[in-house]
Amino acid sequence: TENLETRFSVLQARTGKTMVPVVITPDDEALNDSTAIAALLEKRHPALPTRWEDASMDAVAMLLEDYADEWLVRIMLASRWYHAADAAQNAAIIATGMTHGLFGIDFQRAAKDFPPGIISSVPKMGATPENAEGWYAMVPRILGAIAVVLERTAFLTGSRPHLCDFAFYGMLNQIRRDPTGYGWITAGPGAVLEWLDRLETACKEGGAESGGEPLVDATALAPLVREAAQTYFRMSTANARAVDAGTRDAVRVTLAGGFAFEAPPAKYNRKIYE
Repeated sequence: TENLETRFSVLQARTGKTMVPVVITPDDEALNDSTAIAALLEKRHPALPTRWEDASMDAVAMLLEDYADEWLVRIMLASRWYHAADAAQNAAIIATGMTHGLFGIDFQRAAKDFPPGIISSVPKMGATPENAEGWYAMVPRILGAIAVVLERTAFLTGSRPHLCDFAFYGMLNQIRRDPTGYGWITAGPGAVLEWLDRLETACKEGGAESGGEPLVDATALAPLVREAAQTYFRMSTANARAVDAGTRDAVRVTLAGGFAFEAPPAKYNRKIYE
């Protein structure tokens, strides 16, 4: 359980960071990146694979996994902390976690002191209160693009879950947890809600059946790939150029829908891009 004590005595001590998830392996190796954790589990336990043997489809699926993991999180954080009801709910959730099992720690103080640190990181990702509506406008486009895929197949890139399914699920389910996001997701295409339920059922039952096939006709992925290409990957390319040039000027690029993205150059995103 992450609380004020374990955040530093376990998470930071073992990984140098205070982020979750963290997995400590039987070999006492500490991992704290969800993609790295999934890659290790896939290597050690290949019986129920979450990757495709088909290299072309797996490459597309992993690009979508990266998009969900690194881009949709910005939409989720903007919505979560720029809507009062959502922020209040999550301040309480964080305070509950940070004080769990600890005596003498004031809940109200935790609810007040912890959220500002999270909120301060969101503008650095290019999501500000001033441009929040531009981020929110992406949600129906994303849900609609996912629905197009699900007209052809049970999961996002084939007949069984791929790692990208879990990446999208993680972010969309986080959005769905919040009052504002719940309205967005539940008002979305029914096929998306059915896919969320189908994925949860597969996990509860110990995983999907082994085997399964990737999409034969990948054209169904075109709207989702286009959305990723015209937002996240367009930003990533501009950011990579800025970092390589050594400039400290803000990265500015126009994304899909005329959305004006602006953020400081980020070496972290340059590393992912490579």
